[in-house]
Amino acid sequence: MRVPEGMLRLGLGTKFILTVLTILAGTMAVNNLYSLYSSARFHEKQLVERGHALGRLISLVSPEAILGFDFLLLNEYTRQVSAQPDVVYGVILSPKGAPLSAYIDDSDPLVRARINAAGSSDVTRLLREIDAHPELIQLAFPIVHNNVELGRFVVGLSKHSLRAESRRQLALQLVALALVVLFLCAAIYLVFRANVLFPIKSLISASRHVGRGEHALVEIKSNDELGQLASAFNAMAEEVRLEQAKLHRQANFDTLTGLPNRLMAMDRINQTISRARRTSQRFALFFIDLDNFKSVNDSLGHAVGDELLVATGARVQAILRDADTVARLGGDEFLVLVPDVINELQAEEIAERLVRSISEPQLLSGRKVVARCSIGIVLFPDNGDTAAELMANADNAMYQAKAGGHGSAIFFTEDMNTRLRDRMQMEQDLNQALELGQLALHFQPIFDAVTGCHRGAEVLLRWQHPERGSVSPADFIPLAEATGQIVGIGDWVLEQACRNWSHWRQSGLVGAEFLAINISRVQFRKRFARRLSALMAQYNVPPHALELEITESVLLDDHQNVAEELNSLRAVGVTLSLDDFGTGYSSLSYLKRFRFDVLKIDRSFVSGLPDKPEDVLLVKAILAMAKGLDLRVVAEGVESHDQLLFLSGQGCDYAQGYLLAMPMSVEAYRMYLETLVAGAVRSASLRSRVTG
Repeated sequence: MRVPEGMLRLGLGTKFILTVLTILAGTMAVNNLYSLYSSARFHEKQLVERGHALGRLISLVSPEAILGFDFLLLNEYTRQVSAQPDVVYGVILSPKGAPLSAYIDDSDPLVRARINAAGSSDVTRLLREIDAHPELIQLAFPIVHNNVELGRFVVGLSKHSLRAESRRQLALQLVALALVVLFLCAAIYLVFRANVLFPIKSLISASRHVGRGEHALVEIKSNDELGQLASAFNAMAEEVRLEQAKLHRQANFDTLTGLPNRLMAMDRINQTISRARRTSQRFALFFIDLDNFKSVNDSLGHAVGDELLVATGARVQAILRDADTVARLGGDEFLVLVPDVINELQAEEIAERLVRSISEPQLLSGRKVVARCSIGIVLFPDNGDTAAELMANADNAMYQAKAGGHGSAIFFTEDMNTRLRDRMQMEQDLNQALELGQLALHFQPIFDAVTGCHRGAEVLLRWQHPERGSVSPADFIPLAEATGQIVGIGDWVLEQACRNWSHWRQSGLVGAEFLAINISRVQFRKRFARRLSALMAQYNVPPHALELEITESVLLDDHQNVAEELNSLRAVGVTLSLDDFGTGYSSLSYLKRFRFDVLKIDRSFVSGLPDKPEDVLLVKAILAMAKGLDLRVVAEGVESHDQLLFLSGQGCDYAQGYLLAMPMSVEAYRMYLETLVAGAVRSASLRSRVTG
C-alpha cells in the first residue's frame, strides 16, 4: 500500500525527538549490552573459580580414601561437591578412566535429556556425550599422592543459572532503558519546544503575516542564535514594511505633488460609485487642465512649472472638504471627486471656486504667475455609470471648455458625446483619405502688393470626403496633428508640391517663383530638414523655390532642437517664414531668438483695415519692425481694394486673398500659369513690334 505523501512529512520536533531517541537508545543499549556482557563474564569467572576451589579440595582429601578403598567417603565427597549450586556432576575416575565415585544431578535439564535419550544412567557414556557441551564448564583435577597419580576428579558446572540471570538482567535493563529514554526524550522535547519550536513557529506565523501584508514583529527572548534570527527577521519585516509602503505610495500617489495619482483616483471613483448606488446619491467629477502650462515651462523653466503644479494641488485641496478627493492625473491635469452633490447648481459653484482659486496670482521663484484652467464637469449617474465612462466624458467636457476660452468650466452633454463620436469617425476616415485619393493640393497665388505681379503661391490641403463633402482644414488638420497622421500627410504634401513645381518648370511654366508650404509642429520634429533635402534632390527643386511657413506652435517646443532644425533648413537654403505673426504671446522673442526671412500678417489684423485704428496701428508697427529687421512681409486675407491700397501704401511686400485670386486646384493653377506665360509672350511680342 502506498503511503500518502503528507504522512511522510514530519515536523521539526518529531524529527528532533526521533533523532534524540535513536541516539539515546543506541548509546544506552550498547552500554547495557556491554554491562551485561561484563557481568556475565564476571559471574562465569566466579563460577569457574568456585569449581577450581572444589576440585582442589577434593584432590587434596581424596587420596587417603582412595588408598584405603573407602568408597563411602569418596561418595560422600562427590555428593557434597555435586550438591553445590550450579554443579551438574562430580566424578572421581581411576587412572584408567573407570569411575570410582560419581554423583550426577539428574534434575539438570541437560543431564535429564541425555539420560532419557540413552535409557540408562551409565556415567562413562554420559560424560562422553556431554563432553565439551557449550552449556557446561568441565574442569578436571589430578589426584596425586607422593607424585603418583591415583586418579582425577572431574566436575561439571552448568551455565543455565548464569544465562537465566542474564536474561532477567537484560529484561530489567531494557525496561529501565525505555523508561530513561522516554523520560529524557520528554524532558528534551519540552525544553526544545519551549526554546526552539515556539520561536520557530512564531517566525513561521510572522512570515505568513508578512506575506499577507501584515508586519507583526517577533518577541526576542534570548541572545542566542534564535534570538539573532528573530532580530534579523524583525529587521527584514521592517524593511519589507517600509519598502511596501514606499511602493504603495509610488503606485498610488504622485511623486511631485503628493496627491493621489490616476490609479488611486480610479479606485476611489469606483468606491464612490458603489456607495452612491447603495444610497441613491449623486456625485461630481471635475477634470481640470491648466491653460498654456507649456509656455510657463518654456519661459520660466521646468522648476517653476513644478512649483506651479504643487501650488495648484495645494490650492485645490484648501477649498475642498476632507471627504473630497484631489488627484493629479499627469502633466498639468487634475481630477476632483466630490461625493454627495445635490444638483448641478452645487457643482457649478464648486467649479467657480476652483477657477477663482487657481487663477489667483502667486509668486513662484520670485516671479508673479497667473494660471488659468479649463474644467470639464460630469455628474453620476447622469453622465455615466462607470469610472471609465465618467472620466472620458469629463475629459471631453474639459476640451470643450478649453476650446471655448481660458478660465471656463463646462458640463458634459450628449452633444459633446456626439461630437466625440464624429471626431473618432473622422480620424478613421482620415487614415484612409490619402490612400483613397481623397486629399488634393490647391494653390492660392501670392502677388506683389505694389505692382500686382504674380510671385508664387501658398500650397493648401483640401479633403473631399465621399459623404461629408469638402472638409475644412480647420477641422481635420488639428485632428491629424493630435493623432500623428500629419507626419505622413505632410510628407505627401511636400512631395506633391516638389513634383508639381518640377513638372511646371519642365513644361516652361516659370510664373511661380516659389511655393509657400505650411509645416506642422509634429512634422517638424521628424528630421524634417533631411527629408526635405532628399525630395529637393529627387525632383531637382532649387532652394529659392520653397518657402516654409512655420507657426508659433512649432517654436514652443524645445528651443535647442528647434534652433538646430532651423539652422539645418537655413543650410539647405530654403526661405523661412513666420506664419500668423501677432497672434501668439511671445512672437517678438522668437524673432530675436530665431532668424526668419518673411513675416505673414494674420488675416484677423488685415480684416479691420483701414477702418479700425487698433488694427491700423498694429499693422504699421509690424511693417516698420519688419523693415528694420530686413524681413519681407506677406498680408493674408486681402478681400478689398481699400485693404490692398493701405498695405501697398505702407510698404507691404506681398498680398494674398480672395480679392486677388481664389485657391485653385492643380489643373486650374496650371492653366493660370499657362495664361501668365501666354500673356508674357504676347506682351514681349507687342513690345518688339512697337520698338521695331
